[in-house]
Amino acid sequence: MVLPSIDERRYAPCDVLVAGGGMAGISAAVAAARMGARTVLVEQAGWLGGLGVTGATGLHSFFNIAGAHRGAPLMRVVGGIGQELVDAVQRLAGGVGHVRMERGDDFVTMLTPVEPETFKLAAARLCTEAGVRLLLHTVVDEIHSTRGAVEGVVVWNKAGRSLLRARVYIDATGDGDLAAHAGVPFERFRPGDPGAYSAGFTFRLCNIDLAAMEADLEGRGVITQLAHATKPGMAAPDLVRIGIDMQRLGAGLSDPAPSYFLASSLRPRELTCCNCINYGPNDGLDAGALTEAEIDLRWRMFEVASFFRRHVAGCSEAYPAGAAPSVGQRRARAAHCEYELTAADCTTGRSFDDQIGCFSFIDNPKHVVADAGAYGIPYRALVPRALENMLIAGRMMTVDLVAHNSTRNTACCLVCGQAAGTAAAMAARASASPRDVDLTALRRRLMADGVVLEPKPESP
Repeated sequence: MVLPSIDERRYAPCDVLVAGGGMAGISAAVAAARMGARTVLVEQAGWLGGLGVTGATGLHSFFNIAGAHRGAPLMRVVGGIGQELVDAVQRLAGGVGHVRMERGDDFVTMLTPVEPETFKLAAARLCTEAGVRLLLHTVVDEIHSTRGAVEGVVVWNKAGRSLLRARVYIDATGDGDLAAHAGVPFERFRPGDPGAYSAGFTFRLCNIDLAAMEADLEGRGVITQLAHATKPGMAAPDLVRIGIDMQRLGAGLSDPAPSYFLASSLRPRELTCCNCINYGPNDGLDAGALTEAEIDLRWRMFEVASFFRRHVAGCSEAYPAGAAPSVGQRRARAAHCEYELTAADCTTGRSFDDQIGCFSFIDNPKHVVADAGAYGIPYRALVPRALENMLIAGRMMTVDLVAHNSTRNTACCLVCGQAAGTAAAMAARASASPRDVDLTALRRRLMADGVVLEPKPESP
């Protein structure tokens, strides 16, 4: 058997190679390119955004969770490239900006819903305008590494197998694919393991009288989250966020009801992003388990639509559409880094001398940051052990489960990606290891680019 040859000349060497085009990868690539680094972004899908647009009901969260501590001031914790993306989506008529929650603000005080297709376009434009070379429909196939450094990455696409070389590599794959295969120690989470996570699946529920639905659910006392805003193309406020107590709603009914229901709406007569069904916990590296999840969750999407048609006013002719292109596995690997955030770091709002951003939202109702504050994200948390020319950013950066409940979320990934991209470009320019980057210069550049290093007051 003759193995396919590797073309070493198809793609020119670059300064920074980013693997993964989700939230972390987008912000990393844009930041690096704006620093003047020749930057390549490799993404297996044909679009950018990852689970941040196919698996989320909003970008959580650019602000602190002020609602968890009544009387606490609203503070901004995320800006920079993340805010640029929010602004770009609004200009393309696919967003409503940051919306104050009317109910459920102790979990997310300010929600930032975005229409998925609009976000994909905004992200692609931001990358190309910054000078990023996009390689979509391209997968990482093999890692060449030796003596604690990556020497090249073999990618595969319809053109064949090709070798990509860079000065600095950024793993933004979500599952730590680059880091793991380059020799970084990691944790893997299988069913039954502490920290194992389920796969989710979002979809649109269309042709709904939103006002009638809301009135019916309000009358039954089952609404747990609620927000309204004026949507693109509309003149008056409309429903943009709803959470439903499904156990109470489904009590006594023979039809199966999902265990929870959260949704955001960016268009008239639809719930744009419905988050209500999961599969697992399962092993995110097991293709068989992911296949089973695909089949199970697509069937359950139709069951949810049937439930709403039969039991909720305004939904008698509702139908599912715009399903996520694939299930969203929340966790597979966690890479060990020079510093690993803990639950205590997050909940006590710990600060760090080398912090490159801050964050507040913890996707776990049992845990909140003390006093409506924020915790710092140290640069060391992006530096993987045992490797000299790589940084990581995204949901694989924390081993501790409660910390992971927070850092895996969209806005935090945007923060970490921007820091990783900026640092990678600085390291490439200096022909140095990312672990030796001048932290004072890095923090100064991040602040100049709009990154929020510590929470700052902001009116809603």
